[in-house]
Amino acid sequence: MNQYDILIAGASTTGSWFARKMAEQGFKVLLIEKEEQNDVNRDYDIIHFGKEDMEKFGMTIPAVTDKDWGFTFASSVIYSPYGNHPKIGAPAPVVGVHKHDYIMRMNEEAKNAGAEIIYGAAFDDFIYDENKRIIGATYNTKDGKQEVYAKLVADCTGIPSAARTKLPDTSVVENYKLTNKDIFFVVLYYAEYEDKNFKPRSLDGFCMQYKAWSAPSGNEHGAILGIGAGYGYDYAEEIFKDYSKNIKRPAYRVEKVEKGMTPYHRTLYSCVDDNFIAMGDAAFLTKPTCGEGVTSSLVQAEIAVDVISKLLKENKALTKEALWPINCRYMKAQGKDFDSLRPLLFGVISADYDEAEYLFANDCIFSTKILGGMGEELDLTAGDIAKMLAVITKGVATKKLRGETVGKIVKGLLQSGKVGKLYDNYPATPAGFAAWKAQADALWDEIGGMADTCDPALLKKLGYEK
Repeated sequence: MNQYDILIAGASTTGSWFARKMAEQGFKVLLIEKEEQNDVNRDYDIIHFGKEDMEKFGMTIPAVTDKDWGFTFASSVIYSPYGNHPKIGAPAPVVGVHKHDYIMRMNEEAKNAGAEIIYGAAFDDFIYDENKRIIGATYNTKDGKQEVYAKLVADCTGIPSAARTKLPDTSVVENYKLTNKDIFFVVLYYAEYEDKNFKPRSLDGFCMQYKAWSAPSGNEHGAILGIGAGYGYDYAEEIFKDYSKNIKRPAYRVEKVEKGMTPYHRTLYSCVDDNFIAMGDAAFLTKPTCGEGVTSSLVQAEIAVDVISKLLKENKALTKEALWPINCRYMKAQGKDFDSLRPLLFGVISADYDEAEYLFANDCIFSTKILGGMGEELDLTAGDIAKMLAVITKGVATKKLRGETVGKIVKGLLQSGKVGKLYDNYPATPAGFAAWKAQADALWDEIGGMADTCDPALLKKLGYEK
C-alpha cells in the first residue's frame, strides 16, 4: 500500500512550500502535479514577491546569476485614475523571478527535504473508509488510475480546486466551483518603450479604478502593463483602453501578451475538514486590493504546518475538530482583515474617474492608510471615519460626488464593520459553525462581489449578462 502522512495535489508555490516544510519535519510527503515537469506554471513568465515575505517564509532569493533570477525593485504606489496623488506605503524591496524556473527550484527544495513528486498526475477523487472519512485519493496518469493513502489530503490545485470540489455537500468546506464572476482574468502586456531615455520605473504603480498596473519586466526600457477584470479577458482588454487613454505614456511596442487567472472571492469559511485542508488559491487566499496570493497563502500554510505537525507527532487523528485551530488562527492573522476590506473596496470602485480623483486628492477612502499597505489590514479609528465623512459631505455639497456614489461608499463602510465584527466571533470549534455560517451567508448575499461593480453597458456590448 502506498501510505503517506501528507498527500498534496498541486506543485506550485503553496504546494511546494507546504511539502518542503512538512518533509523537513520528518513526515512522509507525496506531491502530485497534473502537468508534466516542463509545463508547470507556464502561464506567466515573471512574478513578484516581497523580499521581506520571502525571508519570513524561508523562500530562497535567487542569486543574480541563477536561471530563475529576474530583478529587484522598490514596491510601487497606487495612483488616481489620471495618474495623480500617489499613495505610498512603507518602502519595501520586491524580487522579480521567472515563474516556471522558480517553481522548479521550490519543487527541488521539497524533494531535497524528502518529499516525493509525481508529474503528470491529476487528482481524481477521494478514497473513504467505512465511516466516510478521507483516507487517501486516486489520481490519473498516462499509465492509468493510481491509488495513494494518506492521513491528510491538501488541495493546492488553484482555481480548479480539483480536490475541494469533490468533497460531499455535507462537508464544512464549501465545494462549489468558481464562476467567471469570482475570478480576475489577467492580461499582461510586455511593453518596450521606444524612447530609450525614458525611465519606465517613473510610471510604475497601480490604478485601482481600472485594476491595472505597471511593473518591471526585467527589460530596463520596458514594463509589464497589466489589467485584471471579472467575466473574461475581453472585458479586461476593454478596460485597458480606458487605462491607456487616461494614464499617458510615451510610445511603446507590445513584445508579448500573457493571460492568466487569479481568484477574487471572499475566503472559504472553513479550509479544513476531517483529514483535509484547502490551501492557496483553492481557498481563495488572495489580497483584496491586488489579487496577489502567493505570500498571503503562506500565512495560512505556516499555521497549517505548526498545527498538523504537532498532531502527527502526538499520533492524533486529523479530525476537523483537531484541525479547526488553523481556521481560527488564520482568521485572526489575515482572514478578517482581507474580507472586511472587500465591501469597502466594492463601494469605492463605484466612484467614477472624476469622483475618485477628488477622493484621492483629499486622502479620503483612497487614502495612504487604507491603500498604502495594499490592504494588509483595516484598522480605521473614529477619527479616520469622521475625516472621511467630512470630505464626503463637502464633495456632495460641491457636486464633486454623486449621492448614489456616497450611498455605496457608506454602505461599504458599514458592511466592512459588520464583516469585521462577525469574523471576530468566528466559532472556536466546529460545533458553532453552522449558526455562524448562516449569518455569514446572509451578510455576503447582501454585500455581493467585485463583479457587481462591472459596467452594465460594456457587459451587454460583450454579450455577458450581469
